[in-house]
Amino acid sequence: MATAAFFISPSGDILPVSASHIATIIENPERFGLSFAEIEAAYKACGEKLGLEGQARREIIFGLILQGWIRIRHYPKDAARGWRFNVLSLTPEVRAVLNNFARSLTSQIGINGIREADPYARVSINSADGEELRMTIDELEKLGSQL
Repeated sequence: MATAAFFISPSGDILPVSASHIATIIENPERFGLSFAEIEAAYKACGEKLGLEGQARREIIFGLILQGWIRIRHYPKDAARGWRFNVLSLTPEVRAVLNNFARSLTSQIGINGIREADPYARVSINSADGEELRMTIDELEKLGSQL
């Protein structure tokens, strides 16, 4: 499977990420409730070049997670890492969103051409408040809001 990455908006919209999460944000900051000037300022404050995968990127993405965005990345060459979900908190609503994502991802159609066929693919869900869950994509799909 090719590398896959997504954002899920606070309203539940799935946004495919083509290159990197930060590149997606920089390309369309308004979609994330940001301005290009705010992004530039964050990079300048960290003394980093725009788009660098450094401290400014971490701060920007963490800020979005604090606003309810979900960051998703698949690591196809590292089975131990598998799918990584970064969320604000594991509320019943977030759990339901993750369950829906897993069901879509494992369906015949998949999401934006990405499909997870391995029911044992590893999943790590990390919340901003320090909670971490580890399971398989199949368990996430089946457990849903019961997590």
